[in-house]
Amino acid sequence: MKWIKPLVGISILLFFAIGLVACNAGENKFSPQEVINTALQDIDKPLAFYGEYTISDDSGDIEAKEWVAADGNRRIEITSNDGAEHSVAVNDGKSVSVYDKATNTAMIMEIVEDDMRALSQQSPRQQAEQMLELVKDSHELSTGGEEKIAGRSAYHIIAKAKDGSALIGDLEIWIDKNTWMVLKSVSKSNGLSMTLEYTKIDFKPVLSDDLFVLDIPEGAAVEVMDVASMSPKAVTVEEVKEALGLYYQIRETEELRLSAITVLEGLEERPEFSFEYTIDDIPAFSVTVFKEMSNVVDFGGVSNEEEITIRGKKGTKTVFGDFRMLNWVEDSLRYSIILHNPELGFEEVQRYLEQME
Repeated sequence: MKWIKPLVGISILLFFAIGLVACNAGENKFSPQEVINTALQDIDKPLAFYGEYTISDDSGDIEAKEWVAADGNRRIEITSNDGAEHSVAVNDGKSVSVYDKATNTAMIMEIVEDDMRALSQQSPRQQAEQMLELVKDSHELSTGGEEKIAGRSAYHIIAKAKDGSALIGDLEIWIDKNTWMVLKSVSKSNGLSMTLEYTKIDFKPVLSDDLFVLDIPEGAAVEVMDVASMSPKAVTVEEVKEALGLYYQIRETEELRLSAITVLEGLEERPEFSFEYTIDDIPAFSVTVFKEMSNVVDFGGVSNEEEITIRGKKGTKTVFGDFRMLNWVEDSLRYSIILHNPELGFEEVQRYLEQME
């Protein structure tokens, strides 16, 4: 589906935009703290609204309509600018259902009710408080003038990444004065630009129950994913070989032991195998391997990636807070190493990688 790139980008953009608002930085016509003091009034509960917005990036535009209830139920309809593709997603509080008209396929993902409630019933303030710790040190904030977005008064917040270690690049966001909702956002990172802008917003919508029921046409292919199906499953080396063919695996030593091999179904049923390693019985790192897919959109690297050489191949090293990862492609297979032990360095892991066979 062509929605993969914009939807993932928008999710990152909105979550981080909300978090950035709560930071305190320099002064302009009004300070970010003054924005907070005004915007935080009476917003400790989820918002109900109907909105229409446009998502624009380097590949074109898509149009979206969104219905959100105070209990967290949500419906989103997305249409490509040429009208050739149309997708609908519904969150009814118990599951998330998605239907893609172009392929006549649907996917229903059952979610644990408590987890769904925790995610969908957060207020803008609660979302911001959770995201603040991730971004408070990575950007310099300033403010622009007050502007009108979708006919509503909005504060303009400008966030400039301090350096290349930030997870995302420069951001500009426009925050509704009364609700603290992001009405417009512009993200620029790694040569890519993305804009989301509401053209219509109604905070007193009339929402019927049938909005949050997805009508799946007769004859559509339907895949149901429950909690069990989305959990890793233990597999053997023989099963990995059967799925991937020849692949490289780290050799065990007296102190380095392979503790588990699991599999998850990735994009388009592509299996992703994970090898968990311990050093002296302490979790050390995991190795994930799967087949490269030519039809998966490349989102580009994040700004805190460093290009390095791994096993003679072009790879990347990523550090973001406590998260550390190595990534490279070899013989049409992609390998990703995530370091779990904070005392374990990249150099030591690379020595293990050189001994893969």
